[in-house]
Amino acid sequence: MVSVGRVRYRSGGRARPTAEERTPVVDEQRFRFDVLERLRAEPRTSVELVEEIAAALQPVVGLAYHDNGDGGPVPLGASKTGGLPHVAAGFVWPTEEDTDEPLALVCQINLAEAAAAAPGRLPATGMLYLFSIADGDRAYGYEIDDETTALVHDPAPGPLAVAEAPAELAALDAILPECALRVGPSFGCQDPQPADGRPEAQRFDYDVEQAIERAIEAAGGVAEGVGRMLGDANLFRAEMAECYDPARQVLLVSLDGYSLAREAFGEGQFHVLVDRDALAAGDLAKAEILFEPGT
Repeated sequence: MVSVGRVRYRSGGRARPTAEERTPVVDEQRFRFDVLERLRAEPRTSVELVEEIAAALQPVVGLAYHDNGDGGPVPLGASKTGGLPHVAAGFVWPTEEDTDEPLALVCQINLAEAAAAAPGRLPATGMLYLFSIADGDRAYGYEIDDETTALVHDPAPGPLAVAEAPAELAALDAILPECALRVGPSFGCQDPQPADGRPEAQRFDYDVEQAIERAIEAAGGVAEGVGRMLGDANLFRAEMAECYDPARQVLLVSLDGYSLAREAFGEGQFHVLVDRDALAAGDLAKAEILFEPGT
């Protein structure tokens, strides 16, 4: 039987601004210019190196935790990992296909926050939720798949409330630690001319990559920490890479399992892929979830 999540409504007037009010829309050209200017000011980046970096930059949405790992209480409807989802009335808690056991919330993303960091490339409103089993042994055993995960997209939610966890979820010890996410414009580095034509991350020396992250943060962005949205997916396992068609699909969300909850996901990586046509139509529910186990 599918568990139906009950919700607890917070009473009183609206104490916090909406995501639309909190998050200014980024000027992507200005942001790129500011990042490159800060890189040029770095003592260890030559003109030639900055040109190489510029050719590799791919605009994405960065997802990161606060510096101390705790952003304090998570505002209702804000992007976060773990805890209980903030949902509209009528929410049905996703379950594992074979057992009907409730799945753990991996993350919720307020699309208004994400869309402000990528104008025109994501739906401007709505909520996106990723659920999964939370079991380290099963994660390494390739058991996190389409039968043990779920993606829920609510394109136009009504008033949100904190869902009440099904009793089975607590018994499974499957409520992950809750942590607010910073969401903002960012860059990934992709090889502009990969050898086999498939997307491949462009790597630089550690000091250079740290300089890129500093430049992104100094320009008002969010350097990729726990994950990112958009851009190319980088899958290192051959059997997983075969499931990704870069001509047809784009990365919707990527999340680092070790940062999320290493006991539950080990060093694995969540990759949520969506057809470009579906993304353009705002139909995120058609996205495919891949989990790449760690080594």
